[in-house]
Amino acid sequence: MEKTILRSVFGGYNKKDVLAKTDAYNSLILIIESGRTSDAVINAELEKIRQMPVRKARFLFLPATGFSVPQTEKYFSDLENEIKQKIML
Repeated sequence: MEKTILRSVFGGYNKKDVLAKTDAYNSLILIIESGRTSDAVINAELEKIRQMPVRKARFLFLPATGFSVPQTEKYFSDLENEIKQKIML
């Protein structure tokens, strides 16, 4: 997978939420690569990750700086595609 840099924009996704979800995806990729788990466990973990909330960045009631929404969505999609490719191998 190519290196991706997420831009900070006004009103984007909360950075902590994005980093937590990204860490979860990367942890799942490492588990898959180690080959120590079944497809059922992988699918359950993937569904948990998909359900993780990613909120918009806010300061009180006002928008704040966060990661770009379109870039973040594309990055999550790329990570899911990578996981699907590793499962199919």
